[in-house]
Amino acid sequence: MSIRRMTLGAGYAYLMSSVARADEARGVSGLTAYYAATGTPPGRFLGAGLAGLGQGEGIAPGSPVREEQLWRMLGMLQDSLTGEPLGRAPRPDRTQLIDANGRVRKASKTVAGFDLTFSAPKSVSVAWALADDALREQIHAAHRAAIEDVIAYAERQVFATRTGAGGVVSQDVRGVIAAAFDHWDSRAGDPQLHTHVVVLNRVQAASDGGWRTLDSKALFRATVGLSELYNAVLADRLTADLGWAWEPRTRARSAAPTWEVAGVPKPLTDEFSQRAHQIETATEELVCGFVASHGRRPTTDEVLRLRQQATLSTRPEKERRSLHDLVTGWRVRAEKVAGRGGPEWVAGLSSLGAQTVGIRHAGVGAAAQRTLEAVGSKRSVFNRANVFAEAVRQLHGHRFATANERVAAVEDVTGLVLDAAVRLTPDDGVEHLPPEMIRDDGSSRFRARDGVSFTTTETLAAEEALLDAGRALDGPLVDDVLAQAALAAPLPESGERLGEDQATAVVAVVSCGRALDVLVGAAGTGKSTAMAAVRAAWESVYGAGSVVGLAPSATAADVLADAVGIPTENTTKWLLEHARQPDRQAQLDRLDTRLRYAAPSLRTRALQRTRDRIAAEHRRWSLRPGQLVIVDEASMASTTDLHRITTEARAAHAKVLLVGDPHQVSPVQAGGAFALLVADRTDAPELGVVRRFRHEWERDASLQLRAGRRTSIDTYQQHGRITGGPREEILDRLYAAWKADIDAGRTAVMVAADAATVAELNARARADRIASGAVADSTVVTAAGTRIGVGDLVVTRRNNRDLAVPGGWVKNGDTWTITALGDDGSATLTRPGRSAGEAVTVALPASYVAEHLDLGYASTAHRAQGRTVDTAHAYVTATTAREPLYVMATRGREANQLYVDTTYDPDPGTAHDNLPETDPVAVLRGALANTSADTSALQTLANEASADASPARLDAQGAALLAMARERRAALLVDASFTQHDLRAASTPTRGHL
Repeated sequence: MSIRRMTLGAGYAYLMSSVARADEARGVSGLTAYYAATGTPPGRFLGAGLAGLGQGEGIAPGSPVREEQLWRMLGMLQDSLTGEPLGRAPRPDRTQLIDANGRVRKASKTVAGFDLTFSAPKSVSVAWALADDALREQIHAAHRAAIEDVIAYAERQVFATRTGAGGVVSQDVRGVIAAAFDHWDSRAGDPQLHTHVVVLNRVQAASDGGWRTLDSKALFRATVGLSELYNAVLADRLTADLGWAWEPRTRARSAAPTWEVAGVPKPLTDEFSQRAHQIETATEELVCGFVASHGRRPTTDEVLRLRQQATLSTRPEKERRSLHDLVTGWRVRAEKVAGRGGPEWVAGLSSLGAQTVGIRHAGVGAAAQRTLEAVGSKRSVFNRANVFAEAVRQLHGHRFATANERVAAVEDVTGLVLDAAVRLTPDDGVEHLPPEMIRDDGSSRFRARDGVSFTTTETLAAEEALLDAGRALDGPLVDDVLAQAALAAPLPESGERLGEDQATAVVAVVSCGRALDVLVGAAGTGKSTAMAAVRAAWESVYGAGSVVGLAPSATAADVLADAVGIPTENTTKWLLEHARQPDRQAQLDRLDTRLRYAAPSLRTRALQRTRDRIAAEHRRWSLRPGQLVIVDEASMASTTDLHRITTEARAAHAKVLLVGDPHQVSPVQAGGAFALLVADRTDAPELGVVRRFRHEWERDASLQLRAGRRTSIDTYQQHGRITGGPREEILDRLYAAWKADIDAGRTAVMVAADAATVAELNARARADRIASGAVADSTVVTAAGTRIGVGDLVVTRRNNRDLAVPGGWVKNGDTWTITALGDDGSATLTRPGRSAGEAVTVALPASYVAEHLDLGYASTAHRAQGRTVDTAHAYVTATTAREPLYVMATRGREANQLYVDTTYDPDPGTAHDNLPETDPVAVLRGALANTSADTSALQTLANEASADASPARLDAQGAALLAMARERRAALLVDASFTQHDLRAASTPTRGHL
């Protein structure tokens, strides 16, 4: 399920234009009515809130949506029956405004509703598309029923409104007013059974029946859980109705599997998910035609125009097609790919057997344990919505008889997890609240249902231990006089000299005696040079080999090794090997015993060689007193890993130095520890001079961007660094600029925060290189569906120490060029070595190529962190957060260009037509306000306590309680007045008695 905000009037025309004409489907019900009709069924009303329309007259759920009713909903925020405003009438939208600097901006618009788009899993859509009429009707009915189940659950547990100053009171609602529109296909013309459920941004509070806006924050927080619940309930219904079985399938860029119908072959689902490949193939054909007719290669601008032509030519016609025509085309495509285009094989899916229904009590406990481990490993701090979503995932393999039974099991798991977690938010103090302010579950209405923060006992203990280590002054140190003397000379490896801020920070680090220390540096401030200086100063006292280098990833460890000149490892490998030290010590003890009494012989020599090898490994993975452990890119290291490394270092009386930037991207696991340690000090060493950028203005602007200051966006705009437009247009411009830089001999990178855009940019680059002859047309297709060929730039996505190369092994994040492909799917890769003219070559087996090789022309923000190039070209959307934006905007020395999608849609396959454009500056300012940085549990504990005791919050709560008391008193006076009136009336003779 995806979610879109719908502004006043937007989406109305798109939804109504998709509906079939009534005269084509008159007198018939169900899908049969629309099988031959052009378009889709009319919308139908959903939601318990319909009963409140028309001053209580109401609209029956399931009733068809008329055009006038939809316009009143989305165009006017009015009662669909009477046309009366629902609550406060919206102010007319302004098309533009003048900002503080006198510039014209696009103004924000009133939100009229939210489009919750429920899309069936691809295997379900494929089976639905190829089934016979009766089976297709059953699948469609299950899809509709699952949506109604989820909306009903959301009305009980998710949808809410807020009252009081600042929305201090969270109120339950009587239900929502929604209109559901079924659609059959994606924008690419592939089968995609999906329904747009448009929820009106007006609800009646359960407390007083007043019409108010929805609490959108609560809705967006619950989106993942509602999406998972829809998939699970749909699976339950299809199993019950059709006997289908389900199987988990791994995804290329997600740890969570997707559950698909067992028996629907993957090549068939892949066939109906190939929009990007269709465009690139059509582009290649147009370029070949251009070369044939013009006798030359098209220019970059000409290639872009050809690609736009390919995009239009491969997109299905704008006019709506009948389901009959769509099914006919889908069956032909299926027959070509899988040899099975008819409905017979779909009917046979029921023979695969259904799964056991329900779950035992022990299974609930086991699911709760898995849920807590999963949520705790991914987040330092979590809420009820996070736990609910994970609990649904953990129970996905179980089938339930009804949606209510599934929800009950998920709620049981969620409750067990929250009982075992540590609450960080202060107690609600409900004993001091009136009954009206307490929900049925005993929680306070002064807090949203999912407004309580939790953590795990393990995370809290790890953070407390790290803070203790950061405050401890019993670590090894270098006398500051000796440190300054060591730093007076040029650095051993590079010959560089330190800047004043670097020298000050290095002396502070090595001479303070802290057991756990930090070094903070913004992008481009010279952290690598500072770390090299730390090594030089430390080794001047403790000798060679006294500095150990670690980093969260193998590629970051390589960067650290080059910068500091020491052997480095990734943190996961070091912790794994260090945990084996007791076993190695036991092996050494046994070998020493045998060697003590062994006579000279060939066997004794073999034993001695074994002992020497194990002893070398023991030394390599041990820590000793006086060592310094540098962890680079520490903001991307998980709290658990930092705690384990620090614990081992303290036990060995070694020092740990964490180097990084808390304003850059967080780890994929629970993090926030680095920021916690930095915030715990007033004297944290920090590099303050930005050295990377060629332009002076960009040095200061990058720091302003890092701090989240809105005015920094104006600076980038003034220097021409911001380009806005619809997705297709700006990706064309981004790619063209990147290619021009590459052709000019610059190092350049394309960066996006999401993997889907990275894949699209990679496909564009590859298609262009095939057309130019730089990449061979023959390809290998990976498990993720990516095509790669000789000449392609690729990236290895998994560490494999068995695949050795000179000076190392194949690492996750290494970039290569394919030089040969084997008939079995294997590949030979090459990349430049450390010395000029040197090349490194490796042969990858077919299994590695299929599972762990990807195109490397574009990069995610996570993978780009730590890289420095000449120019960077970054794709930004409304969902981009501050930390990835800062990383993407600071990779290039000469220029960093931001390409802003002003018509962002979360699900392009089901997107509306004519999406309204947003001002690119407003999008970027929104990104600055949207932080994705992990906040530690201890910091959250402090923040929650501070927020709970803030004067503004207490004043708002007091005002809400006073308003309630006044309303109650007024109601009592009214009741008393009516009672007195009744008594007087009863005691007064009527006219007939006089």
